[in-house]
Amino acid sequence: METKEKLSAREWIENMWYHYKWLIIFGFMMIVFVIISLFQFLATKDPDVNILHIGPMYISPAVAEMTETTLTAMSEDYNGDGEIKIEILDITVNKFGNESAGIDPQNYDHNNTALQRFQTEIRAGDTVIYALDKQYFDICVNEGLLEPLDEIIDDAFMPEKTVDGYGVYISDLDAYKLDGLSSFPETAILCLRRSPDKDEIKYGRTNDIWNGNKKTFINIIKYRSAED
Repeated sequence: METKEKLSAREWIENMWYHYKWLIIFGFMMIVFVIISLFQFLATKDPDVNILHIGPMYISPAVAEMTETTLTAMSEDYNGDGEIKIEILDITVNKFGNESAGIDPQNYDHNNTALQRFQTEIRAGDTVIYALDKQYFDICVNEGLLEPLDEIIDDAFMPEKTVDGYGVYISDLDAYKLDGLSSFPETAILCLRRSPDKDEIKYGRTNDIWNGNKKTFINIIKYRSAED
């Protein structure tokens, strides 16, 4: 009876490579993918402040970055991860223009998609501070989604003009002079999602997250420029 010759380590490796080369390559790629994904997951920080803007003006990455820098100075590390992070979600809608000329189907489809994204966000998203075009502000008011200003802002800092008691035009605030915020549309209405204690829709809006966002919202309202 013949006995198989024992392979050396080098011969064993060469034999495995010959028979299982593609399986080894695929396995190696999967390991690299898992390591990279894990690293990205661990490196990702949760936002301390979540802001939603929807309106006809596009908030560019440059404006978003300036706004995040401005609001970082008004915020704290609410989630305790060692970093202050502001996240802005922008949903841009198109204006239809002259109604007598008819509605552009492309605009209609775009706005319909934007409305669906907005509806999804206010029901299942994490944003707490809103900067809304009037028609979307009205939707939130009618559905009872906003916190009354007089329940979170002291009388001494209450804006002279409010919108239905739930919001304020961002252009009426001193903070509108600051980098980033000054590039938001004048007609954007700043408002706050109501407390999770009063909201059947919880999702990512815990009391801790809401209270942190509320502090930043109040700081925006209370901000006074050195000129005043």
